[in-house]
Amino acid sequence: MMTTQNPPLDRNWHVLHGPVTPEELRAALGQIASVHGLLVTHPQPDTAVLLREDQSVNVAVRWRDHLPQAPDSQAHNLESETHLEVLLDSSADDATRTALVNDLTLRLRRHSDSELGRLRTYLPLIDQYATADLGLDGWALIFRDHYVENTLGFLLGIHRAGIPAHRIYALAKGDRTLRRDRVHATLLAHGIASGVLDNTAINAPASHEIELAAARATVDAFIDEAHGAGCRVLVIDDGGLIAQGYGGGDAPRRVDAAIELTVSGIKRIDAAGPLAIPVLNLAHSELKKRLGYHEIAESCARRLRSLLAAHKLSGRRVLVVGFGELGSRLAGNLRAQGAQVHIVDTDPLSLITAAESGYTTHRRVSDALTAASPFLVVGTAGNDAITATDLTLMPDDVFLAPFATKDFSLLATPRYAGQATNVPGLGRRYRLDNGRHATVLGDGRSLNLYEADAIPNQGYDAYRAGTLIAAGWMCRNADQLTPGVHVEVVNDVVRAAGLYEAYYDTYLTTPPADTPAATALSGTAPNVGGLRACIVGYGVAGRLHAEILADAGASLTILDPKHQHLPKDFRKFTTGVDDLPDAVVSAVALWSVCCPTADHLPVLRSILARDPQARVLLEKPACQGHEIAELTALLASHRNSRLVLVDQYRHSRALDALWKTVGEIEPDATIHHIGVTFSKDRTVDISRGRFVDRSYGVLGYEWLHMLTALRQFLPAEVWTTYLADDPQRSELTATYDPRMFVSALTERTTIAVNDHHVTLELASTITGSTVILGSTPRTGSVGRSQWSRGRRPSDDRHRHITVHAGQTRFVAHLDPVTAPDGWQLDRNQHRITAHRGDRLLHDVVIDDSPLHTAVRDAVSQLLSDSPLPPPDLSPLRRIAALAQLLRTQQPDLALTAS
Repeated sequence: MMTTQNPPLDRNWHVLHGPVTPEELRAALGQIASVHGLLVTHPQPDTAVLLREDQSVNVAVRWRDHLPQAPDSQAHNLESETHLEVLLDSSADDATRTALVNDLTLRLRRHSDSELGRLRTYLPLIDQYATADLGLDGWALIFRDHYVENTLGFLLGIHRAGIPAHRIYALAKGDRTLRRDRVHATLLAHGIASGVLDNTAINAPASHEIELAAARATVDAFIDEAHGAGCRVLVIDDGGLIAQGYGGGDAPRRVDAAIELTVSGIKRIDAAGPLAIPVLNLAHSELKKRLGYHEIAESCARRLRSLLAAHKLSGRRVLVVGFGELGSRLAGNLRAQGAQVHIVDTDPLSLITAAESGYTTHRRVSDALTAASPFLVVGTAGNDAITATDLTLMPDDVFLAPFATKDFSLLATPRYAGQATNVPGLGRRYRLDNGRHATVLGDGRSLNLYEADAIPNQGYDAYRAGTLIAAGWMCRNADQLTPGVHVEVVNDVVRAAGLYEAYYDTYLTTPPADTPAATALSGTAPNVGGLRACIVGYGVAGRLHAEILADAGASLTILDPKHQHLPKDFRKFTTGVDDLPDAVVSAVALWSVCCPTADHLPVLRSILARDPQARVLLEKPACQGHEIAELTALLASHRNSRLVLVDQYRHSRALDALWKTVGEIEPDATIHHIGVTFSKDRTVDISRGRFVDRSYGVLGYEWLHMLTALRQFLPAEVWTTYLADDPQRSELTATYDPRMFVSALTERTTIAVNDHHVTLELASTITGSTVILGSTPRTGSVGRSQWSRGRRPSDDRHRHITVHAGQTRFVAHLDPVTAPDGWQLDRNQHRITAHRGDRLLHDVVIDDSPLHTAVRDAVSQLLSDSPLPPPDLSPLRRIAALAQLLRTQQPDLALTAS
């Protein structure tokens, strides 16, 4: 168990603090007592007694409200939150009492739900990219880094993105970060394994054999269990795990891929010998150089100044050892504060850069010490920065500030360690051989992490989000990479994901003025933190809704009587709405109905019977065509309820981009043709009797989405006229199927738009693929990171919108995208092209998840107080009319059940 910030167990009472309510504390005491075979009584409302039947263990627990003097997290809580001070008093000091204290400490040190909500708010880029489409299925993760809040935010994000909690193993590096025990406790509370692999053991394996062997044994067991379950293992490492042999060709246990975060880790990997796995090098990526090191340097300077607050800096001489990414930035910061900065580096180019920047430079530390006699030596080299000879040249009472574990590791050797004394809150003071003294600030490791939380969460949000993007890409493409270290692909992948645009828009631009249109289409996660949402139906749509709502901070209840394998992370019931306990129903603030369409109306009726003011998110189609009148009447009789239909293609950035491209390339031309083709091969499902719609056939699958796509390109009045028009005016080509009514349909018609005519063609099939053949994509320097071959098997679903205007043909090829010659885009990427004859005028890729945007927009509407229009059922009426017409023309074929 990790060290906590509470006093040591040296007496029969112990005081703890934590963000819990009395009810939560009582529940925790009950669980802990049960584990240890103890009984719990509550003689007073603020007292509990845990005891054995024979009274041999008797622990009294008392509590009272507590107001912390300072927040126990980076962000201040601007709303009141219950904290308790807890006193444990025992009649005996034994192992059971110690275990009770440890268990309760873990419970009290974990972050509360509101604290985790604030953490997510302060890491918006992680939240944006931690989605289920990252491609993490079938992977386990070993993650090693400093235990700070942004580490916790990253790990919870990657868990939300698809790696189960029991397939994540987090390892701290052993630094004395300020709230490392809270990170540890929270990870355990989420079912994520948490341990320590200390950098000291990595750097000095000979003197830490037992510690290193124990850490390796747990890592080995995790890898064996993951591989035994058919999972591959990704390592995200902050300096040393791969160098322990887990990536070599002759390794007894080998992971499958890795991402290295630090320069010191890359050096260790290089020294370890040939690799048998691919490794992404984030340490030398433009992401870390441009956005990471600045924040790291700022945190180092802040911590250094706070520890030396009583000492003058301006005008004094300071030596910086190492003029790399970190050292150069720290040197600039120190010079800005008035210090005379001297530089030592073994690399001539670095010395040239420093000298031409106006610094006094030296080739050796000994030369700098002799010339400058600095009061402060800053180590940023990541290697042994000083020798025994250098120590003899140190001025008396010099301060040594290490920003990598090895900088001043010489002083940790027995020769000097025995002559050291602790200076609380400052570091360790060493008596040197010549009788002088040197004080190492902190604990000899990275100083910015010493009893601090280092970088602000927002400052590291982009780097953590980039790591998340790189992890997803690696898991999807590991088989395509050669063994060895790769850095250029990291730069391409991060840029292609739009991270820099998202970073700029999130942190650096002036927010636009709020307008109804901007608010509705923003895609920002709605504020549902702390609200209880109930997902009815846990199929594909239900899982997606659950992911989106959980990401937005909602607490979830899953309801599905037809699925036995419901998620362990949420409260779940295998009953219908009618059978839910009253306490559950009364706690639900938002209902999300994702069950089959035939069940929508009965489920909605049950919800409104239990909660007449319910707020309901309803997947399309809202109901079956013959139920439209009944649904309308039900909603009319519950006017205090709120219902919004999820209409994902109303929020498609790809369709917006297509419309904009038409206007840019053919600004003076009119649109004269619109084609919408959606197909999905459901042959296998139909043969198994799954997803068979015998009422509407092909119309019950993609046709509503097709109508939504069409709507984006028609004036409102034209759209309304088209929906209300008699389907007999259209030319219909139908493929009748005895298993499911109609399996393919093409509708052709002509409509009047202003003073010209537009031909429409809508086509869909569910027993094959209708492919619009396009051009080979541009895969040069700009597009190479987006297009690749062999991302996945051939797609069985195709969605195209074609617009003809002037002499140009415009096409939106929606996710999933496979182009000629086998080129494919990643999920949630869409292609927009424009051709004039055989010439390709325009070819861009749009990143967008319209379903996420649609759900978030619908939830925002439900939770607002603004008036809601009734759901638009006119597209459904159009489909019902089409189905009725097709049925009257149906050949005399008997429907068969598969």
